[in-house]
Amino acid sequence: MPRLGAARLGAALLLGTTTAMAAPTPQLQLTGLSDSRLITNVGLSMPRVGFSCQASTAHIRRYLDAASEAAEEALQAYGYFNARIRPSIQRRAECRDPALDIEAGPVTTIEAVSIDLPEPIREIDSVRAFVAEQRPSVGAPLDQAAYDALRDGILSRVQKLGYLDARFTRRELVVDPATQSARIALALAPGSRYRFGEVVIEQSILEPELARRLTGVPPGAAYTSRDLLAMNRNLTGTEYFESVSVRPMLDQRENLEVPVEITTYPNPRTSYELRAGYATDVGPRVGAGVKRRYVNKRGHQWSARTELSAIEQRLETSYTIPRAADPLRERYDIYARVTREDNNDIVTTAAASGVQWVREADRWTRSLFTEYLLDRTRYGDEPAESNGFAILGGRLGYQGLDDALFPTEGVVFDVSLQGAAEPVASAASFVRGRAFAGGYLPVGKWIFSGRAEAGVIVTDQFDKMPRSLRFFTGGDRSVRGYEYESLSPRDEDGTRTGGKYLLVGSLEAMFPVVEDDWYLAAFVDSGNAYTDPEAELKTGAGVGVRWRSPVGILRVDIAQPLDGSDGLPMLHLGLGAAF
Repeated sequence: MPRLGAARLGAALLLGTTTAMAAPTPQLQLTGLSDSRLITNVGLSMPRVGFSCQASTAHIRRYLDAASEAAEEALQAYGYFNARIRPSIQRRAECRDPALDIEAGPVTTIEAVSIDLPEPIREIDSVRAFVAEQRPSVGAPLDQAAYDALRDGILSRVQKLGYLDARFTRRELVVDPATQSARIALALAPGSRYRFGEVVIEQSILEPELARRLTGVPPGAAYTSRDLLAMNRNLTGTEYFESVSVRPMLDQRENLEVPVEITTYPNPRTSYELRAGYATDVGPRVGAGVKRRYVNKRGHQWSARTELSAIEQRLETSYTIPRAADPLRERYDIYARVTREDNNDIVTTAAASGVQWVREADRWTRSLFTEYLLDRTRYGDEPAESNGFAILGGRLGYQGLDDALFPTEGVVFDVSLQGAAEPVASAASFVRGRAFAGGYLPVGKWIFSGRAEAGVIVTDQFDKMPRSLRFFTGGDRSVRGYEYESLSPRDEDGTRTGGKYLLVGSLEAMFPVVEDDWYLAAFVDSGNAYTDPEAELKTGAGVGVRWRSPVGILRVDIAQPLDGSDGLPMLHLGLGAAF
């Protein structure tokens, strides 16, 4: 097949070799064509002019014979089988140039198309969609490159689905130059479908069966190239391995099975991290963490981390056990945490320990947990009160954003429900529910985003509810224009005590001002945490700047509260997506 190109050439194309300030050299002259596709394809197909102006006439005519043959093939690629090509030698100054004058003639059109695929292959979505899109129309001009793409595309898709011995029993492109018509006929014999055979994983840090299950592809599954990529992605995403190479042993396939060889390079057993940041909600903060990526050959993991700021101090640890039956998607976590928070004249010290089951698959996260929470809180000048709760809860989440660091499209939501019963080692009975949803929508250069959050606590003993489970809002990631967790019911002394209900909403629009790295934003937030269902929502609005930094969105906002008070605009700084 002649080459197809996208170069722009004129109706007369000159090809040859030139040297600055040197003697003239022969140049091929092409005339007669007006279709840019034909000009480009013929031009790219021409042999190089490799002779001088002193070449003999016989030498030039041999070149013209080769050029004419190449031009004929280039025209046939687009269905022109009756072209008239007139070679000649033209004099120019002290040189003679080879020349081709080309008349393309009538284009060949498709008279009939027959594509015979057996039923199992016709039912494959990717094959069916490809054939429907690429099938040439009767009466359309013949394009041999499109025919080749159709033929090769069918075979490639079938083989990627495990029909490795597939072949065409009939593949015909019959052209009748006399009638300028063409007929296409394809018939496929797929053969039997292969399965994955023995999977050999070169590694020494995990039990062999655990490593095999971490590929995510069960033994004997139908062979597909997509599952080969999934094996690589799944093993790399476990944190056990730094890099993974998956290689199907196609030359060793037998009995309709393809063995697979996987080479791995382990991550260091232990990782450490130090963090530092600043946000107007909590001020400067520092953190540190340590993680044991593999404690033993059963794939257990351990981690601990701490985070310190002027408002909150936190220390937590967890021990993770992958579920043997499905270690890629399910795990059990045994965890403990201790926190201390001093904000808005509320001082809280809390400790919790528990266990949870987590399943992550297809962007969904499901979890069930039980924990014991011990909370000691002092509101204003009131005496501190300690309460314990045996909590049972669950969570359902979905993460459908296109980019975790700088999302521009997609949705995310999270729903959780937890509760305790007073007779079961708890200071009070309660049920607490919370729901969050957000999304991004690109419209031209604009990016619009919105989020909404709602929460409710059902209890007859709200005064015994731990501070960590009550609702507060206001600040960088909720209602801007108000201080961190400043929107809350107050007691008789004016101390914020947290609410039984939560309702927050936000709309934002961003527009790029410097390429795709710097954006201007405008937003409006509204919400409150309250006990009285008729409480007034607080609203803030403002403008900001967004920078697509290497570690996420850097947000700088100036927001004005719109509650009728004389409050001054507030500056909000943050790093990361708004949700």
